[in-house]
Amino acid sequence: MVMVSRAYGKERLMTLYEKIMSLHSSLEISDFDLNGTIQLRNDGQTPPEGKVCVGNDYINTWTHESITQPTQSQIDAVTE
Repeated sequence: MVMVSRAYGKERLMTLYEKIMSLHSSLEISDFDLNGTIQLRNDGQTPPEGKVCVGNDYINTWTHESITQPTQSQIDAVTE
């Protein structure tokens, strides 16, 4: 478990979006828009096998021209 903050006395884990932004701070919010180059998804169940994920959130598509998609190991290594 990775604790990044306490909100009302409860631990909060970093989201997939936060971990991606921690790795690639040059990304823009628009990269994650509906028509952006990075599509995150949560189907309310375990993500498809092989998808980079945090909990049920996963990278559905990554078509950014200059930044490569992080691996699961890179995402898992981000702690704050």
